[in-house]
Amino acid sequence: MVDETSPLRVGLDIGSTTVKTVVLGDSDKLDDALFSDYRRHHANVRLATATLLTDVKATLVEKGLADRPIRFAITGSGGLELANQLGCTFVQEVIAETDAINVTYPQADVIIELGGEDAKITYLKPVPEQRMNGSCAGGTGAFIDQMATLLNTDAAGLNDLAKRYKTLYPIASRCGVFAKSDLQPLINDGADKEDLAASIYQAVATQTIAGLACGRPVKGNIVFLGGPLFFMSELREAFKRILEGKADDYILPPNAHLYVAYGAALEAGEETQATVERTPGVQGNPLSEDVNDPFGPAYCMLEDMEDGLSTISVKRQAADPTPSDDAAKPVADNPLHFSNGESKSLSENEEQGHFDLSTLDNVLAALDSLKNRPNTARTIRPLFLNDEERREFDERHAKQKIDVGNLEGARGPHFLGIDAGSTTIKATLINDDKTIVWSSYATHKENPLLAAADIVRAITAALPEGAWIARACATGYGEGLITAGLHIDEGVVETMAHYRAAEEISPGVTAVIDIGGQDMKYMDVNDGVIDSICVNEACSSGCGSFLQTFAQSLGLTIQEFTQRALASKAPADLGSRCTVFMNSSVKQAQKEGASPEDIAAGLCYSVVRNALYKVIKLRDANALGPVVVVQGGTFLNDAVLRAFELLTGREVTRPNIAGLMGAYGAALTARMHCEHADGDTAAVEAANEHPVSSMLTGEALDHLDMTTTHDVCKLCQNHCKLTITEFEDGTRYVTGNRCERGGDKTKRRSDRPNLYDFKYKRAFAYRRLTPAKATRGDIGIPRVLNMYEDYPFWFTLLTNLGFRVIISGRSDHKMFEEGMDSIASENICYPAKLVHGHIRDLVAKGVKRIFYPCVSYEQQLVPDTQNRYNCPIVANYPVVIEANMPELADEGVDFMRPYFNLANRDKMVDRIAEVFAADGVTRQEAELAVTAAYREDAVFKNDVKQEGLRALAYMQEHHVRGVVLAGRPYHIDPEVNHGIPETICSLGMAVLSEDSICELDPHHMPKVTDYVSGDKALRALEANRDADGFRKTVPAFGEDHKMPLRVFNQWAYHSRLYEAARFVSEYPNLQLVQLVSFGCGVDAITTDQVQEILADKGDVYTQLKIDEVSNLGAAKIRLRSLKAAMEERDRRDSLDVSKRDAPATEHAGRAEGATTGWVKTAREPFDQAIIDTSAKSGRSSLINTVARASSSETVSVDEAKARIVELARFVGAHDRSAESGIALGAAKNSAVKSFPAKTTPAKSSVKSSADIKPSLTKYKTIHPFTKAMRHAYTVLAPQMSPIHFSLLKSVFTSGRYNFELLTHASQEDIETGVKYVNNDACFPAIIVVGQLVNAFLSGRYDPHRCALVITQTGGMCRATNYLALLRKALADAGYDYVPIIALSVQGFNDNPGFRATPALAHRAVKVFYLGDILSQLLLRVRPYEVEPGAANRLYRLWDTICRETIEHHGYSRTYATRYHRSGFLTYGRLIHRMTEAFDALPLRDIPRKPRVGVVGEILVKYHPDANNHVVDLIEEQGCEAVLPGICDFMLNGIYSADWNEENLGTGGNLKMNHLIRKVADLYRRPMIRAFEKTNGKFEVPWAIDKLRDKAATVTSIGVQAGEGWLLTGEIVELIETGAPNVVCAQPFACLPNHVTGRGMFGKIRRVYPQANITSIDYDPGASEANQLNRLKLMIAAAKKAESKMTAAD
Repeated sequence: MVDETSPLRVGLDIGSTTVKTVVLGDSDKLDDALFSDYRRHHANVRLATATLLTDVKATLVEKGLADRPIRFAITGSGGLELANQLGCTFVQEVIAETDAINVTYPQADVIIELGGEDAKITYLKPVPEQRMNGSCAGGTGAFIDQMATLLNTDAAGLNDLAKRYKTLYPIASRCGVFAKSDLQPLINDGADKEDLAASIYQAVATQTIAGLACGRPVKGNIVFLGGPLFFMSELREAFKRILEGKADDYILPPNAHLYVAYGAALEAGEETQATVERTPGVQGNPLSEDVNDPFGPAYCMLEDMEDGLSTISVKRQAADPTPSDDAAKPVADNPLHFSNGESKSLSENEEQGHFDLSTLDNVLAALDSLKNRPNTARTIRPLFLNDEERREFDERHAKQKIDVGNLEGARGPHFLGIDAGSTTIKATLINDDKTIVWSSYATHKENPLLAAADIVRAITAALPEGAWIARACATGYGEGLITAGLHIDEGVVETMAHYRAAEEISPGVTAVIDIGGQDMKYMDVNDGVIDSICVNEACSSGCGSFLQTFAQSLGLTIQEFTQRALASKAPADLGSRCTVFMNSSVKQAQKEGASPEDIAAGLCYSVVRNALYKVIKLRDANALGPVVVVQGGTFLNDAVLRAFELLTGREVTRPNIAGLMGAYGAALTARMHCEHADGDTAAVEAANEHPVSSMLTGEALDHLDMTTTHDVCKLCQNHCKLTITEFEDGTRYVTGNRCERGGDKTKRRSDRPNLYDFKYKRAFAYRRLTPAKATRGDIGIPRVLNMYEDYPFWFTLLTNLGFRVIISGRSDHKMFEEGMDSIASENICYPAKLVHGHIRDLVAKGVKRIFYPCVSYEQQLVPDTQNRYNCPIVANYPVVIEANMPELADEGVDFMRPYFNLANRDKMVDRIAEVFAADGVTRQEAELAVTAAYREDAVFKNDVKQEGLRALAYMQEHHVRGVVLAGRPYHIDPEVNHGIPETICSLGMAVLSEDSICELDPHHMPKVTDYVSGDKALRALEANRDADGFRKTVPAFGEDHKMPLRVFNQWAYHSRLYEAARFVSEYPNLQLVQLVSFGCGVDAITTDQVQEILADKGDVYTQLKIDEVSNLGAAKIRLRSLKAAMEERDRRDSLDVSKRDAPATEHAGRAEGATTGWVKTAREPFDQAIIDTSAKSGRSSLINTVARASSSETVSVDEAKARIVELARFVGAHDRSAESGIALGAAKNSAVKSFPAKTTPAKSSVKSSADIKPSLTKYKTIHPFTKAMRHAYTVLAPQMSPIHFSLLKSVFTSGRYNFELLTHASQEDIETGVKYVNNDACFPAIIVVGQLVNAFLSGRYDPHRCALVITQTGGMCRATNYLALLRKALADAGYDYVPIIALSVQGFNDNPGFRATPALAHRAVKVFYLGDILSQLLLRVRPYEVEPGAANRLYRLWDTICRETIEHHGYSRTYATRYHRSGFLTYGRLIHRMTEAFDALPLRDIPRKPRVGVVGEILVKYHPDANNHVVDLIEEQGCEAVLPGICDFMLNGIYSADWNEENLGTGGNLKMNHLIRKVADLYRRPMIRAFEKTNGKFEVPWAIDKLRDKAATVTSIGVQAGEGWLLTGEIVELIETGAPNVVCAQPFACLPNHVTGRGMFGKIRRVYPQANITSIDYDPGASEANQLNRLKLMIAAAKKAESKMTAAD
C-alpha cells in the first residue's frame, strides 16, 4: 500500500554544463522514477533549476502527487553554491554515484564518467576514491563538440563517422589548441573524416586513462556514465581498445546520464544525511569571519586590536586590509580597481540560507528569492564609463580603413595572396601600387585546394585585358597543399605574412597581435626586424572559441554577447583560466549577483589578460612600443578590443581588413619577390617580357584532379603515418612525415648536420656481451631520462663487471600506452611518463634484473656552476617506479634503484662495490669498472663536441644557418622531440645540441677548417683565414667572458643551456630553440634566463613546448617563423650593405691575418650586425660609422664597445620617446588611460627599449641592504604561515628592524604575481612575488624607503630561485633599486645592514617551535569548544604574550595583567602555561571527530590564502584538522646528513649536524613535558628521526627535493596515529611532489589499506569547486569509515 504522506525524494545533479533531476516515489528503482530529465543550464544554474522544478511540479500535479512532502538533495560540480544558498543537503557527487551503482550494479569496480567539461574515474573498492581533471578541460564533452565543429558535423555525426574508420592518427587531447594543430593539417591534406573522428575518440580515451588513473590500474567491471559515453558508442569502443585485456566486463546503464541525480535522490531519503557544519554564531559565509582565526580570511583585518579578548566578525575582502587612503579610493581609469557602488540587504533567511524546503512550492519560492541577491562579486572598470568614451572609440576605429579598389581599368602585373585557414580561405589581389583590387573571404568546406582553384578561376575570369598575375603566394594551414596542387609560386609562413601586412598598413609597427578561434600569435618588432614570435602552446583559453563557448553557455549569439559586454556597468573580475575552471568562476560570480552583462564583460577582460600575461608575458605595456596592430577574428569583437586598450594603455590599430591580413601579407610577399615588381610597368609591357605566375590556369585548372591515400613510412624506425596526395600531372604531396623522404626510397635524407640524430645513435652504439661471456648474467637498463646521456657510462661499467646489458626498446606511443595506467601524476612531463612503458618492456622481455639508478648529482659539466643537481624527477623517478609498478615486487624480479653521486669518483667505487656485493664484486673490480666507465663517458662527450665542430665547419663552408636545439638529454629521443630536428634540417638548417658547443668560446675558437676535408677546406679557409675571428662582431660579456646570471645555476644539464645561449649570442648564423616539456617546472627558471642571455645580444629566442602527442604542426610554424625572421633581418642588412661603398666593403679586412670578424659583404647576406641602420635616414653619421664597424670593418672589441657607448649617448641626447605616448603608465594626450603608477620609480619615467626588454644587463645590478638603511627602512615580508610569521615579526622588532608582515595575499596580489612571474612557476612563487610587488604598485608602501625579506629553500627544487624571480619581477615593475634580504639554507646574500646575530637566531628558533605548539593546541580544541570563538580568542591572547616575551626578553605585560602573576616567562614556563590554558578551555562532551591531516608543499600547506583556507573547511565539514609542524621541515636536511655521507659522500660536517640535533631536542623538550601532563589530550608529535625511519619503509631518504622524504613520513605518522584521512596540498606541476607526494600514494595505500588520501592542486587558475569536491569526497569517505568503526564497537 502506498503511503500518501511519505516524502518524495528529489535528486538534482548540477554539472558543468547541464542539470539533471530524478524524482523517486516509494520505489528505489530508477525505472519507476516519477520524473527524470536532462538539459543544459547555460551557466544560469538558479534559473535552469527553477524551470526544471516547475516542470517537476506540473508532472506531479498530473499524477495527483503535488501535495506530497519532499526531501531535497543537490549534487554535482556546479551544485555546491546553490546548496549553500538554500541551506539544503549537498551530497558529494561520488557518494551519489556510488550509491546509485551499488543499488543497481553491486559487482562494479570502476566508474568512468565524462561530462561536459569534467572527466572522472571513480574506484569503488575498497573505499570510494575519485580522480578528476584538475588542470584542463581537454578530453571532455566540450572538447568533443569543438573537434566535431572542425569536421563540420555535430557529436552524433562524429560518432557515425567513427564507425567506419580504418586508420588512427595521434591527436592531442590535452587542449583544443593542440588538437587543432594536429587535426587541421590532416583535414586540409585530405585525411578521411572517418579516421579523424575515431582518432579524436581515441585521444579522449587516452587522455582520460593517462591523466586520471594516476598509478592505479583500471580493471575489473567498468561502468560507463555521463552524457558523452552514454550517447557515443564509438567513444566507448575507444576506451575498450585502451583497456583491452584489463577489463572483465563493461556496463552501460540504460539511463547512464541520470545516475548521479538518481544517487542524490536515494541519499535524499536518508534522514541522517548531514549538511555543512557551520560554526555557531558566525554569519554569512560558512568560512570563519573571526578576526582571531589565524586560518581564516578575516585574520587581523582590524589592526587596532590590542589583544584577542573579543570576537569581531567582518566581511571577507579581496584586497589587502591595510591600504592607504589613496589606494582605497576607486580609480576610474584603472580597470583593475572598480566598485559598482551598489548596496543591498538580504533577509535573515537569505543571509543564513535557512529555508523551509519540505515542499516543492517552498523550494521554488526559495529559488525565486535568490534572484534578488546583491552583486558582491569583485568588479573591474566598465569598458566605457560614458557615451563620450564610446563615441570617441567608435570614431577612432572607423578611421582605420584601408582603401580598396576594383579591377575596373586594371593593367600591368598583379599579385595574388591566398590564406587557407583552419575553416576559411581568404584571398587578395593587389596591383603594383599595393592596392587591393579584389578580395574574397569564405569557408573552404574542408577542401582548401578546390576552394583555392575556384578563387583562381574567378580572378582570371575577372582580370581585364592588359592585366595579369605576375606572382602568387600562399599561406596558412593549407599552404603546402595549395602550393603543390596549384603550382603556386611560393609559400610564406603565416606569421611573416601577418607582419608584412601590418608593416604596410602601420609603418614602424612595433607589435602585432593576432587572436583567432583557437590560436594566438604575438610578434615583437624592433626597428623593422622581428625580435620574437610567441604563440599559445599550452592552452586555448583566451581565444575566440573561449568566448564562443561561454556565449553559448549563456544562451547568446556572439553578437549579443558583445553588446551585453559593452553595456556592463560592473564587469566581473573572473581572472584568466581554462574553460573548465572559468565555468566555476562564472557560477561563483552569478551566485554573488553578477548579471550576464557583467559576466560577458569580465570574460572579455579575461581573454586579454590571458593573451598579455600567459602568451605575450607582458610585464610593461611600454614593451609593446608605440605602434600596435591587432587582428584576427576575436578582435572584431569591440569589447575585447576595448579591454585590450584599457589594460595596455594603448590606442591600437585594427585594420578594416583584419580578416584578410594573412592573404594581404602573402600578396605583398609575392610582389616583394617578383623580379620586375619595382620596374617600369609600361616598358615591361612594351617588351612583352613581364613575369607571369606559374600557377595553374585555364584548361590545366579545369582538369585539376587528385587522389588521397594513406601509408606508413618504413624507411626508418619513426614509422610516420603518411597522407599522400597525388595530382593528375604526377605531382606528389606528402604530409605526416618528419623528414624530406616521405616514404620515397629514391630520396635521400637531408645532408644537413643533425646532432640529435648523431647523439642518439652514438649513445646506444654498444654491443653487449654474449651470454657465454656474461659471467654475472643479464641486467636490464631502461632507455629513459638521463640514460640518453649516461648510458655509455653505465653500459661500460656493468659490462666490465661481467653483466650482459639489455636495454629497453625505442620509445613510441604504444610503449607510453603500455605503462600509462601506472603513472602516478597526470601533469608530470612526458619523458617521465615514458619510463613506465620502458620498464614494462624490459619485464615483457623476461629481464629479471633491472638496474635504474637514482643520480642526485651529475658530473661538473660546466665550470664554476653553483651546483650540479639533476632535476627532482630525473634524480628520484626510480623510487616512483618502484612504488607504482607492483610487478617489480613479483617473485624473481630484482629492481635496483641505488643512489649515486657521479661527481664523486672515489665514492662511486665504494658504492658500486657495496651495491653489487651480493654478486661478489670486489673493490678492485669496482675501481677498474668505474675508471673504464668515466673514460668511456669522456670519449662519448668528446665525440659529440667533435661532431659539433664539424657541423660548424659545414655551416661555414656551405653558408647555411644552424639551430642549437637546446634541451635535456632525453630530448634526443625521437618520441619526445616528435621529429623537430628533422623538421629543422628539412628547412635547410643544421641542428646542433647544446652540449656540442657549450664549452666553445667564440673568442678562442679552434680552427674550424680542420673539420672540413679536401678541397672543401680550401674554400672554407678562403672565407675565414683566421679561425679565432669566426664570430659575431658584438661586445663580449667581459674580459673573463663570464655571464652575470640572474638565477642560481644549480642544475647540471641546465647549466649547459646557459653556456649554449652565450655561445649562440656571439656566433654568426646560429639561433637557439629551447625544447620544453609540458609541466616542467624547472623550465620556468631556465627559459627566462636563456631568453635574457640571447636578448643581451639582440638574438631571437624561440621556445617549443612538447607533450605526449605530436604538436609538429605548431612547431613547424614556429621554426619557419624563426627562419623567416632571420631571412628578413639578413635582407635588411643586405640592403643596407649594398648602399655602402662597394670597394670598402669588399676589401676591408681581407688581408691575411687581419680578419677579426667574419667578413660581411653583399654576397654574404646571412650574417647579423649588431645595429640595423635601415630604418631611419638623416641620422648622425655616427650611427652609420658604428653600423659599418659592426658589420664589415676590422674592429677590435674595445673599439666596438667605445663606439656603441658613444652611440648610446647620442640616442639619449636625441630621445623623443616621451613625446610618442609611451611613457610609463599611459599614452600621452590619449582618451584611453592606463593604470597610473602610484609610486614613481627612482629612474627616469621614460623607459628605453633596453630597460623594458628582459636581458642580462637589465638584471645585472644588485642593490644591498646597507647599514644606513637598517633603521631608516621598513622591511616587508610576505605571508607564509600566519601563526609562525606573527611571532617572527617580534624577532625582527627585537633586533630594531622596522618590520611589516603582509598579512594576507589578496586576489589582486595573485594577479600581480601572474603578471610578473613566469606562469610555469609554482603557485608559491606567484603568491610571494605578487604580494611583495603589489605592495608597491598599490601605493601602500614607498619603495624608496623599503627593503624586502624572503626565505627560500635550497637543493634541487626551483624554490632555490625565489630570489632570482623576485629580482626579475621588481626590475620589470620598475623597482630594481629595492634591496632584498634573502634568508636561505645556502647562506645570506650580501646585505651589510642585516646581521644574523646568535641572539636573533635563538629567538627565531624559539618562535618557530612556539608557532608549532600554538597551532597544535588551537586545532586540537577548536572543533569542540563550548563557546564559539573562545579558542580563537585564547590563541590571540597567547600570540600576544609570546610576541611580548620575544621582544622584551621574557617579559609579558599582557600575561601579568591577565593572570595576575609575574610577567617573566622563561621559554619552558611559557610553553607550560600556554598548554595549561588550552587544556583548561571548556569543551563539549562529544566523541572525537574524524581527524584530517594536511601535508604538502611548505607554503601551500601553511598559507590559508594559498590553500583556500583548507583548515577552516575541514572543521566546517565536522572534522578535526591536524597540521604537522614547520620545525621538522627546517631540520630534515640535518637528519639526512648521515645518509648523504654514506651514499653520496655529501654529508658535510657530521659533528656539527649531530650538535644541531641535540640543540633542537633542547628546544623541543619543554613541549614534550607539557603535552605529557595533559593525559593524552595533546599528542606528542613523532620525533624527526622516527619520521625519517618510517618514511624509509615507503620511500628513500635520498628523496630530498622540496619537502622530500619528510612529506611521506608525515603521511605515515598521521595514519599510524589515528588520522588516516590526509589532504596533500601541492602547487600545480610541483616537481618534488610528483615524487614524494603523489608518487608514493600507491605504495602507501598498499601498506596502509585504511589510508584515505586526496591530493589537491593549487594554482592561480585552479577551480575552487574542484578542490572543494575532492575535499568533500575524502571527508565523506572518512565519516563513512568512522560510522562503520562506531557500529562495530
